[in-house]
Order: sequence, then C-alpha cells, then structure tokens
Amino acid sequence: MSLRFILLLCVIPGLGFAQLPKIPGSIGGINTSVLAKEAKGLLINQLDKSKAEYDTTSFNYAISLSDNAGLYENEEKWLRNQKLFSDVLKQSDGSSLTPLQQAEQNDEVGEMMYASSKFQTAENAFLSSKAIYETHALTSEASYSKVIANLGLLYHTMGRYSKSEEFEKSAIEIRKTQGGETSIAYAASINNLGVLYKDMGRYTEAEKMLEKSVQLNSINPGKQSAAYAITLNNQAMLYEETGRFQQAEQLLAEAIRIASMVLTEKSTNYQRLLINQALLFEEMGEYTKADEIYKKAIAIKEKKLGSNHPDYAHLLNLQAELYMQMKKTTEVEALLKKAADIYLKKFGANHPSYAGVLQNLGTYYRTQDQQTPAYTNLNKALAIRIAALGENHPDVLQTKESIALLDWQAKKYPEAAAGFKVVLDQDMILINEYFAALSDAEKARFWDKIHPHFEHYTSFVTDAYSSIPALSGQLYTYQLATKALLLNASNKTRQQILSSGDPALIKEYQSWLDAKENLSRLYSMSKAELADQKINLDSIERATNAKEKNLSASSNAFKSGYTNTAVNWKDVQLALSTEDAAVEIIQLIKFNKVKTDTVRYAALVLTKEMSMPELILLKDGNLLEKRYRAYYTNCIKSKVADEQSYKQYWEEIDKKTGTKKNIFVSQDGVYSQLNISTFRLPDGSYLLDKKNIQLVSNSKDIIKLKAAAAPSTSLTAVVVGNPTFGMEGTIAPLPATKVEIESIKIQLVAKGYKVTTYVQAEATEQNIRKVSNPKILHIATHGFFIKEAQAEEDKTMGVGSEHSALNPMLRSGLLLANAEAAVDGKAEYGVLTAYEVMNLNLDKTEIVVMSACETGLGDVKNGEGVYGLQRAFLVAGADALIMSLWKVNDEATQKLMSSFYKNYLLLNNKEKAFKAAQSELKLLYKDPYYWGAFVLIQ
Repeated sequence: MSLRFILLLCVIPGLGFAQLPKIPGSIGGINTSVLAKEAKGLLINQLDKSKAEYDTTSFNYAISLSDNAGLYENEEKWLRNQKLFSDVLKQSDGSSLTPLQQAEQNDEVGEMMYASSKFQTAENAFLSSKAIYETHALTSEASYSKVIANLGLLYHTMGRYSKSEEFEKSAIEIRKTQGGETSIAYAASINNLGVLYKDMGRYTEAEKMLEKSVQLNSINPGKQSAAYAITLNNQAMLYEETGRFQQAEQLLAEAIRIASMVLTEKSTNYQRLLINQALLFEEMGEYTKADEIYKKAIAIKEKKLGSNHPDYAHLLNLQAELYMQMKKTTEVEALLKKAADIYLKKFGANHPSYAGVLQNLGTYYRTQDQQTPAYTNLNKALAIRIAALGENHPDVLQTKESIALLDWQAKKYPEAAAGFKVVLDQDMILINEYFAALSDAEKARFWDKIHPHFEHYTSFVTDAYSSIPALSGQLYTYQLATKALLLNASNKTRQQILSSGDPALIKEYQSWLDAKENLSRLYSMSKAELADQKINLDSIERATNAKEKNLSASSNAFKSGYTNTAVNWKDVQLALSTEDAAVEIIQLIKFNKVKTDTVRYAALVLTKEMSMPELILLKDGNLLEKRYRAYYTNCIKSKVADEQSYKQYWEEIDKKTGTKKNIFVSQDGVYSQLNISTFRLPDGSYLLDKKNIQLVSNSKDIIKLKAAAAPSTSLTAVVVGNPTFGMEGTIAPLPATKVEIESIKIQLVAKGYKVTTYVQAEATEQNIRKVSNPKILHIATHGFFIKEAQAEEDKTMGVGSEHSALNPMLRSGLLLANAEAAVDGKAEYGVLTAYEVMNLNLDKTEIVVMSACETGLGDVKNGEGVYGLQRAFLVAGADALIMSLWKVNDEATQKLMSSFYKNYLLLNNKEKAFKAAQSELKLLYKDPYYWGAFVLIQ
C-alpha cells in the first residue's frame, strides 16, 4: 500500500506567540483601505474568535500524516471566515498600528489561510509580514522567527523543498540566538527540519533532527504536551517509512495516548493521528486492528459532525479501501455508496470528491467483474474530473487508466490500447519535464506512483499482442524511455553546480529547482483551486522554461545533465548492423483484475530486417527466479554440465536472433544474476563460442556504442589493491592482489600509461574519492553485498541497519584500508558504499574493473537492473565496467585480468578484449565456474 504523507502547520499552546493586530498593505492582490478605529477593534476581536475556531494545533508545527482527513472541516472554516480575513487585510492605513503589530497581524491571517490550504494567499501574507519586519529593522523581535518558520513550513507543504530548507535553517539559527536551545520555539524548528528531511528522503539527517526534538520537548514543555506527542508521531512516521514498523507502532501509540489528553478526541489532529495508526496497521497487515481504529474514528467524527458530513464520508472511503484488502467485498459497495450519497448532497454532481467515490465504485465493480456498473461509474467520474480538474490532471489519468483496464478485461483490445497510450504519453511528458530536477528520493517516489501504469500496459501487451502486433513497437519505445530510469546522474550534476563557486549560476539553478518543485504541486490542483488562488499556470510554466534555457546556455554541466533526447525503437534499429540483434528483457507481473503473484518474463527482439520488434513470452517466471536459478547456480559451483538453463532462459530468444553474431542484451530481473554466455547448448558448446553477448543497461545505449567515439588519448590509470584492512584479522587479507596489481601496472606502463597505484595503507576510501577521470580504474579488493533480510544488526558494514535496509546502495560496496575499524563503527573511513561511488568523478573513464568477488551483486529491481556497485559506477560516468557474479579462485582471476589487459592494450576495444580473455581462460579451465564469473556491462 502506498502511503500519502501530508504536512500540517501546527502551533502548540504555550509557545507564547501574541495575537496582535494585522497589517495594511497589498496582500494577495487586495488593496488597503481606511476603516474607523471602532471597526478595527471589532475586526481584531473577530479574528481572535476566528482563530479559536481552528484546532489548537493548526499552526507552526509540522505534523507528518498519512492521510488528509479533516480536509472539508477546514474548508468550511475558511468559507465562514474568508470575508473576515479579507476585511482584516484591508482594514488599516497604518495610522494607529505600529509596524510590529502590522507584521504580527499579517502573519496570523497567513497562518489561518495556510490552515485552510490557501497557500498562494498565505505566501503573500507571510512575505508581506517578513518585509515589514525587515524594512522597519524589527528582525530582533521574537515574533520575526515565527514568520520565517511559517514560510519554511509553507514551502515544505507546497513541495518547494529547496526553499523550505533555506527558511527552516534560518529559523533555527534565529531561535537559537533569541531563546537558546532549550526554548520551545527552537525545538519546533528542529522538528520541522526533521520532517522536511524525511520527506526529502534524507533519513539519516531526519532521524537526528527528530530525536533531538523529542529530547528537547520531553524537557520543555514536557512529556504530557502536544508538542511531545507530535514529535513522537513524526518519529513514528519516519520509522514507518524506513520499515521499522514495531518501533513506529510503539511511538504512535504513546503519541495518541498523550494527544487524547491534551488535544481531546474532538480535535481534528487527534483524529488524524488515529488515521496514521490505522494506516500503519494496514501497512503491517494487521487489518483487524486497523478496522477497529477506523470504527473508532468514524464514531468520533459522527458524534462531532454528524453522519452527513464529507469528512465522515472520507473515513467511509478509507474503510472501504481496507475492506478491499481484507476481501470483505460485500461491505465495500455499501460504504462507497453511502460516501457517494453524502458527497452528492453536500457538493452536487460535479464535484471532484463525488467523482473520487465514483472512481472507487467503478474499480470495485471492475474487480468483481461487474462490467456494466463499472463503465457507468468510471465514465461519470471521468466526465466530472475533466470538467473540474482539466484533461491532464493526475486524477483524470487515474480514471482513464481504470477505463483502459476495464476495456482490457472486456477484451476490447483496440480501445484499451488507445486508452493506455493516452495515459502513458502524459506520464512521459511529466518524466521529461520534471524528473531530472528531483532528488533521488523524490525520483523513487514519483516512479513508484506512475510505474504501475507501465506495468499494467506491459501485462496488457502480452495478452493483446497476437491481436495487435504493432503493440510491440509501442512497448519497446516505452521500455527505452523508462528502463533504468533511476539510473541517472542528475544528482551528480546538482553537486557539480552547487560546488562550482559561481554564485550567479548557483542562485539561478536554485531558483529553477524551486520553480520546478512549485509546478509539480500546481499540476495536482483543480481549475477552481487555481482560479481561487489567482494562479496563472501558463505564466509560471513560461517563466520556468525561460530559466531552463538560460541555465542550458550558461552551464555545460546543466545542459548535459538535464537534457533528454527521446529515442524510439526505430532509432535503435537504425543503429544495428545486419550482424546484430537487440534483446530487451522485461520482468512483469501478471495482472488479472488485480495484481497477482505470478511473475512472467518477456523478451523484445529486434534486428535490422524486422518490420516490428517481436515479442516472446516466458510464462514460468516464478520458476525462472527460483528453481531454475538455483539449478544454474548449483551447476556452476559444482562444476557439472548444465542441461536446462539454455532451454529455460534462452532457447526461444535464440530462435528469433537466428544467425546474428552480436547480441546486445538489456537484462531485467533474474537475468541480471546470470552470465548468459555460460549457457550450455545441446551440442555441448557454450553461447560464448557461438555469439558475442554484449550487456547494456538499456537498449538505447546501443546507439551510443555504435557511434564509435574516438578512444581517449589520455593514457592514465588508477590501480587500487591489497588494502591493509586492520590488525585484528577479522577481514581476510588479499595478498594475491599484490601480484595482480604489479602485473597490471607493468603492462600499462609498457604502453605509455601514467599509473597511480594505491596499495596497503594507501588503498583508502579518501584516495578513491579523489580520483578524477582516469581512462582505467582497476580495484582489487573485497566487495560486499548484504541482503535486505540480513541487515538486522545495529551496524552493517558501519552503516546503521535502518538506513542500509532502506537503501540498497548502502548495502553494497568495497572494503578498503582501515575497513575493520569502519565496519565496527570505530572509524569514519574504510568502507566505500555504492551510494558514495555514485559521486565519483568518472565522466571520462572508459572502463572500471572490479576484480573482487561478487562485485556484480546487489538488489535486483524490476525495470531498474541491479542496485549496487554496478549501478553506482555507471551513474558516476564510467562507460563500462567488469564485475563478478560469484566467487572464483585467485589464480583464475589473475589470469583473466592479465589476459584482458594484454588484449585491451593491443586491440583498444574492451568488448573484444574481454571475450578474448574469457576464451583464453576457457582453454585452461573448461568449466564456466572459472571463465564465466565476470561480466562486462556498458
């Protein structure tokens, strides 16, 4: 279940912020006017009364939530108080209010606008308040830090993370200076930055900040305070996101216990914490517990607002989603119909909320194979959403995809194909426009949201291909655009720009990032919301595009890192010769009304002569990933003849490639864990003997490989090996690598290379980090990969288990000098993780060779390849790398490496040199255990 994390602004009673009058000025396009003093006093009293209407925890404190329950209640408060806020903002020419009073009053209205989700107007109010503080030299006032903190929270909620971090850090420094680290305000800002870092995916920093906030709040205002409850909740949400469910459950239970006393059960935010708990139990598979909480929350909501309130309907919707997971389908329909009736009576038949329930009803009927009511509800939902939200809104795309799924289910293949294409083409626009500007964590979340569209389409094509053969070309093009999508270097480009030392470039780049983050939020707003907040989307898009053009013109790093060229299957075909074939492997999950546990594999085969890519379906994916892979591994390690792997994994593909000699393979799933060249043919020979298998991350890389770029003229190499791991002997030394390193150095120097060697105590993490674009980087040391299930110790290779479990790039890497101390957590350096490798400067490096054992291992991600050292070195810029899939003895490794460099220096062609080295080693050792341990990928 995907979680929907919401951010709220929340003030803790007792922070001591005064409620003072508002400012004059131009806020949100409202012109000032003069009112009598009596009217001003009346308005101020009304403002205080209005603020009391909001939850006492509605401002200034970030709360991490899994759902936006209570949305409509806040909207009603806004509608009741909208005229009041407008009047307050118009009410003074400043003649009787001090600048401080003006600034504080404006900030206060901004808070209530924020609580009502009127973000654009809230921003104008906050910025105007900030300007008055600064214009009148009032920045030493305690209340100045509040408007700075409010801006940080506002930008966080708007998804403008870069700008949010700037203001959050500023608020921390101001509050530290003004009130010290024991002040409640300082703890609030520490909390807010922690929640921001969680949402940015910077989990290590988030945990430190939230832990500090919990400690501070436990002292002041104390463990029985709303502030303490909220920071416990936020810590629980971090633990949930990082997979530490038991700790999250304990913290959330304590947060709710405290909140029930200090907020009361009627508090909207107390109820939201309950929903957090229910969704946590759903994530843990504790459905009965989740249901009990939903029933409690529904009872509270009914008592407070009645059974005809839209927030009550929202909880019914959540309960229906739970019952779908619990297979209690007989109760789902009644809940959704009741919710739909509430929305219809409250908002009418053209409201997005009503459309949302119709969408859920349509999906429910589709999964129950009730096609007529499914079409009725989905088509109604689509019409409402298009009218209210616009053609390309994410909710509209959701409904269009649901209709495409229904068409597929009804075997209306042409209609389904057209529907899927509309959805996926719009997804591609979002990818091309916004993906590169996101951080790694944001990219992963974004891809998690839209990836199911592509998964569904792939499964659909395997069903409909025989009826519509042209679908294979469309599927191939989507694969080219999305396979290994997360394998990109845009974050490296970000670091290059931010460390460039060019203030103007950095400022322009940060402004562009902020604009992109802002646009990504605006695209999820309805037409009414955009109009209500006077947001001109076209104007903002034009301004953002202008920033992008300026950056591309002024920065080569930006241009190369963020420019994306679309490639289709015909472009790949054009690059192939008559001797070539391209094979795109796709792992897919069978979809039968809902996602199943059945794994399948498909292969798209393309040659120069084909009019369209040909699709091969391998239905026994579960066997390929388990039984047959175990058989392959056992044959390799036991050095016995493999009679099955060629037949199961490759025979059907081989028939399609025919007599082609050069086979470019883009692997996926289990194929990433096999060396295809080691497959034994029925005649006793191996694929190595018959074909030139060349591995690529994505088939579009063939175009670059075929471009035949001139080889680097810079003859430089860095060779690392035989590290001094420590004195304890807990990590086995590698004396044999000393011989390997010396042999390679002799070969390279003889051909004119300038070789830098790091061995023993100099084979350090710091020295590898300093490497800059050698033509060859050779590393001979232990590699490691820790499976997720094994990451249970407090530290795994010196990295906290909670972080390594979450991020597979922290669970693989290289052991270097001083590794024993680093693994024990006693030293900072000694273990180079794949996460750190990604930022190495290898943009002009032709080849990285890792002669350590199992350096090719990592987490296999559907559509993304192997998350580990393989991904890391490619992101860092290396053209190609050689790595190992299993352990092999030192003598065989040395011979392979020596042969590879001999041939590489002679041929200046890494692919031919690597195959020659394998063939030579095969003459000495006939078993693929020896000569097939290493693979080359580009």
